[in-house]
Amino acid sequence: MLLPLILTAGALGGMDPDAARIDALLAQDWQKNSLQGNPAASDEIFVRRVHLDLVGRIPTHRETVEFLADADPARRARLIDRLLASEGFTLHLFHFYADLLRVLSAGTYPGDAGRVTGTAYAEFIKDSVRANKPYDQLVRELVSAQGRVWENGAVGYYQRDRGMPLDNLATTIRIFMGTRIECAQCHNHPFDKWTQMQFHQMAAYTYGVQTVMGIYSPSFFGMLDLQRQRREKAGASPDDEIHLRQAFNEMIVPIKHAWVSRNAQALRLPHDYQYEDARPRSQVQAATLMGNAAVFDPKGNPLESFAAWLTSPENPRFATAIANRLWKRLFGLGLIEPVDEILETTIPTNPALMEHLRQLMIAKRHDVKAFLRVLCNTRAYQREVTRAEISVGEACHFTGPLLRRMSAEQMWDSFVTLIHPAPDLPNLPLRENTATFLANARKLGEALENLAPHELLQRADRASEVFRANAARFKVLQQQMAEARQRDDKAAVASLARELGTLRKAAIQTAEENIYVPAVMKLSSESRQTGAGYKEIKVPGYQPHDFSVEKAAQTQLFLDQARRHGIPQPQEETYVRHCQNMMRLWPRAAEIESPAPPGHALREFGQSDRDSVENASRDASVPQALVLMNGQMMPNILNSWSQVMLSLKEARYPDDKVEAAYLALLSRRPTSEEKVRWQQAQAAGLTKFEDLIYALLNTQQFIFIQ
Repeated sequence: MLLPLILTAGALGGMDPDAARIDALLAQDWQKNSLQGNPAASDEIFVRRVHLDLVGRIPTHRETVEFLADADPARRARLIDRLLASEGFTLHLFHFYADLLRVLSAGTYPGDAGRVTGTAYAEFIKDSVRANKPYDQLVRELVSAQGRVWENGAVGYYQRDRGMPLDNLATTIRIFMGTRIECAQCHNHPFDKWTQMQFHQMAAYTYGVQTVMGIYSPSFFGMLDLQRQRREKAGASPDDEIHLRQAFNEMIVPIKHAWVSRNAQALRLPHDYQYEDARPRSQVQAATLMGNAAVFDPKGNPLESFAAWLTSPENPRFATAIANRLWKRLFGLGLIEPVDEILETTIPTNPALMEHLRQLMIAKRHDVKAFLRVLCNTRAYQREVTRAEISVGEACHFTGPLLRRMSAEQMWDSFVTLIHPAPDLPNLPLRENTATFLANARKLGEALENLAPHELLQRADRASEVFRANAARFKVLQQQMAEARQRDDKAAVASLARELGTLRKAAIQTAEENIYVPAVMKLSSESRQTGAGYKEIKVPGYQPHDFSVEKAAQTQLFLDQARRHGIPQPQEETYVRHCQNMMRLWPRAAEIESPAPPGHALREFGQSDRDSVENASRDASVPQALVLMNGQMMPNILNSWSQVMLSLKEARYPDDKVEAAYLALLSRRPTSEEKVRWQQAQAAGLTKFEDLIYALLNTQQFIFIQ
């Protein structure tokens, strides 16, 4: 009985033996439980599902039509390969890592303080996905990260838990091993075998990580030494010290939290440790939880030793955790649930399949793209969805993927797809802004490091004069602000806030003129232009990438699209500008601040706030309906030059336009019953095709991944 099942299993999944083996293992489980696989999904279902799962958006009208017209038996495998090779795959997989790693591209502080690190960290992850960096290599780079953020964006991993090394260790094990050990930080784990001693032994590898507040280079240390010597020799009033420290803090604001280093700081057990294997406050020696012990050389780098152990094939949970997460990403549920609570007693719903996926991840050398390619080519993935809800604790046998609601990012990017003619194009204006921002941060950071200690102190002294001059007024305003808030005088609070802002701008301007510009000028061979800030000063070796070639190519692509859509020649340049404006106003979700600001449509649709691991929600809400009814996206979707409206325009007859609308939004043609309903709606007065698009956009069929 098993042989026919194995042979059948490979039929829709192509000749890939890895995909066929997965199907065979599932078939064995179905046979054992008297189940059958769901019917094979149609091409219409498949093209929409695989686009949403791999590039995070619905297919365009043109992509759907071309795929449905393709008679090649290998068309599904070819589509999978094309999507995996696209920029859309990079943008969509970024959300997987951003949720997992709690990426805050704006940093954890307002303004530029932390934004440099957050932005560089997000770009590091995108570049890693774009380069198809093996997952184990990516994790090693994150866990062993040190240095300046403009040299190594991976340091954002430790900056995310700045000043909380024990919490960071617990999160590391949770993310990369699917195991929750945070309970063992304070006491032996009540439901697993991990002890408080084992937790601290593991934490000893990373405890010496220093997420320093700013650039603590030799020049900065030298400046602090000079200040101490001056204070001891001449004496300084407490106010002078305060003003100088304020000036110093202002000096490093644009590059604050941009450095991660390591020292030999020893970890000790807590003062209330109460187990017999050690005394409270005893020093802890590093040791690993399971598998082969990590090498610990006190004279070497324990971070590298820890990273090597963590990602080793001998660590039984590393490959299991990521394989299980990726399976859930495509099938809607993990073979182990919850995905981050693997216990010693955990038994997967299909142990043989889980072990095969673990070995497959190792055999593919942790190539996430290759792993997903195998899953997408399975017959199981290419079946119709299971619509029955799986209760907590109930075994799922994966007779097909589970019916899932789109994520917030998939929803947003699908809206963007209806607007953009080419939604996977790189957003060059945003990339250019990001490259310029990070280049300026690097320029300023290295310029400040290039100053001698006495120069740093001299410039901090100059800046402190402004703080000294404004100190009295600043205190008065703060007191008045507190009193105004107490009596709930909003007008007074707003007025006082503006005046405080003016004082703050004066301090920033002082730092610009007395610190940043002279420091950058020292790097530059050019003379300063009058009124130019440090960002405008050109320094050889610090110029961001020139995107002019890519911009010209995109302009030509938009022109080609205008001609293909039959836009009159006098309007072609206007159409190009329209496309460029839409790209600027409606970027892909991965190109928006991570997470999006509160109130943004992404947040309304459940995007994670990045406070905790995988904190997104797919629940429906009233604000989501209001976004669809009253938001700004509908006018842009219904714009005459949007992707969906151009598709309708190219359809010659009314019935063809109805078909184009269904293909653009649902990736299928309307049924006979749906055509009749539209005719009835027209008879009732709904004569505009915009009404049809609006109705389809608000259906469950649009929102769910079938």
